[in-house]
Amino acid sequence: MSEIRKNVRIIDIARMAKVSPGTVDRVLHNRGKVSADKREKVEAVLKEINYQPNIMARSLALKRHYKILVFVPAFEKGSYWDSLNRGIVSAARELVNFNISIHYLHFDQYDEASFTNQAKLILKEEYDAIVIAALFEKPVVDLSRALDEREIPYVYIDSIINHQNNLAYYGANSYDSGAVAAKLLMYDVGKDGDVFIANIRTNKKKDSFQTYVREKGFREYLSENNFEGQIFEIELSDNYAQTLRSLNSLIEKNPRLSGGVVFNSRVHELVDVLFDNTNLSHEIKLIGYDAIEKNVEALRVGKVSFLLSQRSDIQGYNGVKALSNYLLFGTKPDKTNYMPIDILIKENIDYYHNM
Repeated sequence: MSEIRKNVRIIDIARMAKVSPGTVDRVLHNRGKVSADKREKVEAVLKEINYQPNIMARSLALKRHYKILVFVPAFEKGSYWDSLNRGIVSAARELVNFNISIHYLHFDQYDEASFTNQAKLILKEEYDAIVIAALFEKPVVDLSRALDEREIPYVYIDSIINHQNNLAYYGANSYDSGAVAAKLLMYDVGKDGDVFIANIRTNKKKDSFQTYVREKGFREYLSENNFEGQIFEIELSDNYAQTLRSLNSLIEKNPRLSGGVVFNSRVHELVDVLFDNTNLSHEIKLIGYDAIEKNVEALRVGKVSFLLSQRSDIQGYNGVKALSNYLLFGTKPDKTNYMPIDILIKENIDYYHNM
């Protein structure tokens, strides 16, 4: 191909070479580790398209300092958001020579008011781009519109809110992941087994938009596939004694109860109560989300049948890199970038953690 393609994007090169955009980025800038095989693929594509980087534009861009804000929930070590943050840190290391700094602002993931209040602080500062954990629909939309007015690019991670002007989304298809959970649970308990949905919250608070969409996908899959059992819903809190009473009452009143699901990353808390302290006299199959350490341990010992994972670290990494590539090179990613819905069982979890 003799013609110089002036508007070729990193993502275009990645698709042609069948590698990740991050690999192309590392080859172009000669930094980081790239296998010989992948480097050869990228260089072959660069030669084929006669790739000529715009050195002048890049030089001008690198003289400016860019601030990317990461607006995510506060987290503890070993949590889902800690995993996502590892991806952000990895991206930040790659950007250290590009005059891009990563800043953080945290909110309470179970408190919509906390998100709203912290979002007000964003608008008082000057950021060039923002990564938003889109947990609450209305305040996320409000923040997005304010950023649109200021022409500040932003990406969503973890949960998607449609019909907004976000540059990109990185995360799972929450509706489909709920449907996958329903299919797996129905496979375990049959079409007539009773199941429950456990809403595990702190005392304050409210589920995320993602959790709502997962539950919708779960319920609609069961309805569309002739599920004949009953679906119970139970509210569990940080009050251990109250949670124990609620679970025992549910079990005693419903002897045909045979399965349960938790739509956030806290299925391990249900395991701690359900299997150790309730009047459970028969097996209950559980499905949870996210391969965090405590959930993985429950999976390994057989107290959780399946974990669904959405590669949170890659979400964080890709979100930051998409914004940095846009700021530096004007490259636009695909708007919707769904993560795989990984189905984890005790027989494959160790291989997953080796990735």
